[in-house]
Amino acid sequence: MDTVTLDGLEVGTKYQLKGWQVIKDENAELLIDGKRVENDYTFTAADTKMEVEISFTFDASKLGGKQLVTFEELYDITNPDEPVKVTEHKDITDKGQTVTIKEVPETPAPEEPEKPEKSDTPSHKVTDSPKTGDNTNVAAFAVLLGLSAAGLAFAAYKKRRSIKHDGDK
Repeated sequence: MDTVTLDGLEVGTKYQLKGWQVIKDENAELLIDGKRVENDYTFTAADTKMEVEISFTFDASKLGGKQLVTFEELYDITNPDEPVKVTEHKDITDKGQTVTIKEVPETPAPEEPEKPEKSDTPSHKVTDSPKTGDNTNVAAFAVLLGLSAAGLAFAAYKKRRSIKHDGDK
């Protein structure tokens, strides 16, 4: 989630905020499955200063240790056929725009439990509920937990940064 503070808006004007992720070390757009990680948000200015949010959803499981920087452009789309760029923020060194994806620790595969000898008389009812020694894929849950933590860290960093429009850009 990227929280953007915009100042100098014209009340009643329709705007579109476009954002995308850049890999800091490479100064290159982040591509997942060959597609740029981007999003946009369209709104009508209710005030001259507003705070808007734009979200980015992607699989970061293979990005451990990388730093991502959010770039944005704001367009006046009063005439949708001819959008006018109002301002942009593309600073690869801006710490307020940067988030670091944490490494997901390797989870050892669960050991196979020893199977008890079967008795001739059934001692329990057959159910689908999990039992001790269940070999559910714990690694998948660990990756999901790691991705959730990375997402929360990403949202916290993005909450702290803002864009100021000074009318000169």
